[in-house]
Order: sequence, then C-alpha cells, then structure tokens
Amino acid sequence: MKEDKVSWQEFLKSLRERGLSGTQLFIGDKCLGLLEAVNETFPNAKFQRCNVHFYRNVFSVTPRSKMKEVAAMLKAIHAQEDKTAAKEKAAVVVTKLRDLKLKEAARKVEDSILET
Repeated sequence: MKEDKVSWQEFLKSLRERGLSGTQLFIGDKCLGLLEAVNETFPNAKFQRCNVHFYRNVFSVTPRSKMKEVAAMLKAIHAQEDKTAAKEKAAVVVTKLRDLKLKEAARKVEDSILET
C-alpha cells in the first residue's frame, strides 16, 4: 500500500463497508494522503497527530547532546491543560529551540502544533 490519498481512501472505504461507523477520531503520522482521505471518507471525524511520530520527527533533526533538553520541552507542551495553553507553550519552545540554533526542530514544532 502506498501513502497516497487514493490508497488511503480505498483502505478507509473498505473499513466503512465492513461496518466501521461512528468514527470520531483518527490518529496518524500526518501523512497528507491520510489527512485528505479521512476528510473525504469520514467528514465528521477529527484527525490528531500521533505524538510518537511528532517526537521522532523533531528528534530526527536534534543532536544527541540536546535530546534530553528537547524531550523535556516537548513533554511540557503536551502537559498543558488545554489547546490554548499548549499553543502558548509551543511558541515558547519554538523560541528556545531557535536560541539553541535548532532551527529545523523549531520549524517542525511550528508546523505540527502552531498550525492547527
């Protein structure tokens, strides 16, 4: 199976045809094809970015020497009580990452959290 919209649509439609109903939330890796297929196949369902994939994406551009510090920052975002507080904390984290010269990590946090 490919990660494109058509493949995901076929998969999701097969699930619906086999009886899947009432689906309210999909969690995934932010694959564009999956996002588009969910929106079309299950228009009332919401999509949430998988935290594990999010962390991996940020860690993929983080030097080993900064891994613990960045992990603590990311955990602080997810520890917030609500979406507004999480976005505020994410903005602070982006600034800290830029100060640490981790521009690509900062961009990944911005793209994943601040855009929603």
